Amino acid sequence: MVEGTVIVTNWTDASFGLDVAHNFGQSIDISDAISLKTFANSEFCPRFLVDEKDMDNIGRGLAGKRVYIISSSSPQHTRVELAMRNFFIARAAKENGAVRVVLVEPDLFFSAQDRGPHTVDHPQMTSAKDRKKFDGQPFSARMYAEMLKTAGVDQVVTVHNHKPEVLANIYREVYKDAGEHPPFVSLDVSHIVANFILRTVSVERNGANLGFVAPDHGAADFVKKVREFTGLPDAVLVVLEKTRLGQRNVELSAEGDLAALKGRDVFILDDMVRTGGTINATINLLSENPETRPANTFFYCTHTYISPEGRENLNSPYLTEFITTNTLPNVLNRDDQGRLRRKIVVLKIEKWIADALITCLEEGQLPAERYSKSSVPFADRYYKLDYSTRNLRRNPQQADQLSIPLPQGV
Repeated sequence: MVEGTVIVTNWTDASFGLDVAHNFGQSIDISDAISLKTFANSEFCPRFLVDEKDMDNIGRGLAGKRVYIISSSSPQHTRVELAMRNFFIARAAKENGAVRVVLVEPDLFFSAQDRGPHTVDHPQMTSAKDRKKFDGQPFSARMYAEMLKTAGVDQVVTVHNHKPEVLANIYREVYKDAGEHPPFVSLDVSHIVANFILRTVSVERNGANLGFVAPDHGAADFVKKVREFTGLPDAVLVVLEKTRLGQRNVELSAEGDLAALKGRDVFILDDMVRTGGTINATINLLSENPETRPANTFFYCTHTYISPEGRENLNSPYLTEFITTNTLPNVLNRDDQGRLRRKIVVLKIEKWIADALITCLEEGQLPAERYSKSSVPFADRYYKLDYSTRNLRRNPQQADQLSIPLPQGV
């Protein structure tokens, strides 16, 4: 436990936040550090719990302390409700003396709404036609940043953000007086994904049996980094070009030789999945043609929204395994997993988040230095695997047929 630090969550039974606090070494229960009250009229009021007999330090119970607000999704509250809770908790911390407030929101709220009708410096806003798509809408990502700053949040930490450079620019502009701490930090999971691949899939020398696929240009840098971190120069890399024909309809073409993926174990890597339409189209593009069909197809994404449509799309007979993290904790719910229980593996990353808070934010080591290619061999210390008893990994005979060795100690 780092002295002078308090970790809280924005809803009572936030398992992700509770586990981060535990791995951080916080001995006091979060429920003993903060009370999250909702009045009869539905208004929310947090209260940091301090010595009730101390009459000399009223309103200064957090003096000199750093407060981390762990914010993840909730089955009881919408993201809008949780965002409002973040504002009030941050303001309560600052008004009671906290010197620094950090919002740790792995899947950053409103970050996909990263442009408005007047945005001209966004890489996807190159014409009036692009801006017209957002006519009448607010620039919500910027508004959220402004409201967090107003509430008293000094820094925002997220994981594998969809457009980290765009969000970093937004937060730098909003937090012009940020001081020594960057206002926006997007933690990179490349070392963890590379470790999982090397740890759980049979790999031939130099990766001659592997392939990596980026489902669109937005995922290309991440896929290239994971491939580099595996240290397998013979693993094939293919980047797809995505053209969106509608909200649920995409057209894909390849930049690279799809035939080079034939007979390989192929990893499709992305940052998030909502409906699964793009991934389903990618899997079909690779697997329906015998000339390009992989031996096994794995799909990894960091943030997963389990929905009926997503379950349907990810239930493709060509998909061997679906890997994700628990940044959206409901992904651990077996009922939500449904038919995907056979294929889904969840990387629980609370220990990694706690490590990042201690070494990167508290001790000042840069995330890029701590979680680099050199950290890949021991990155499995940062996460735990979770999967159903119905998962193929629980059946050694089936796992052997799919060239998936069972991880040790899981």
